[in-house]
Amino acid sequence: MMVTFISSFVFAGVMSAYIFLGRGLARQVNAEGLESRTRLALFTLSTDVSSAAGISAQNPGVGVSGNQMTLYFPDTTSAVYSCDWSVPNSGRLIRTSSNGQTLVLLTNLTGFAFQYFDGTTTAVTVPATAPASPQVDIKQVCMTYTSSAGYAPSGNLSNFTVVSPLLVMKNKTLLQDPLEPSSP
Repeated sequence: MMVTFISSFVFAGVMSAYIFLGRGLARQVNAEGLESRTRLALFTLSTDVSSAAGISAQNPGVGVSGNQMTLYFPDTTSAVYSCDWSVPNSGRLIRTSSNGQTLVLLTNLTGFAFQYFDGTTTAVTVPATAPASPQVDIKQVCMTYTSSAGYAPSGNLSNFTVVSPLLVMKNKTLLQDPLEPSSP
């Protein structure tokens, strides 16, 4: 009877350690997946922003959804001359290029915002609806978001908050219409 009592304590200790380590491993796997998606999203965004010559943005201020921007590229003869970055009601960051290719970069977004700045890092307020032409006062873009993976009741929920660096539109001059060819 004493052996049964002692072995039940040992077994309970081993089981609790096993469950604790399993939850920790699941949280770590979830965090790694979120970090991997973040690297892809930031790389894609920085590539698009740095090669863009113009931007049209909207921010209706309705939580996660509604944030959208369109980047225009200077070479209008190629198959991809613009791309839309948006967060619809699904809580996913989606990039759709003008040739119809769609790429889901982030999922399970619980908070999201694009922020816009001029050439001197002064914040630029964007309208609730996207303007018909590119906005000439935006030179830099920043993305902030919070995402989660896992399941809270099981103890393996991982939250991830990211603030990107300021990404500069390198093909856009400060004093010229972004889609107009430069004069000699």
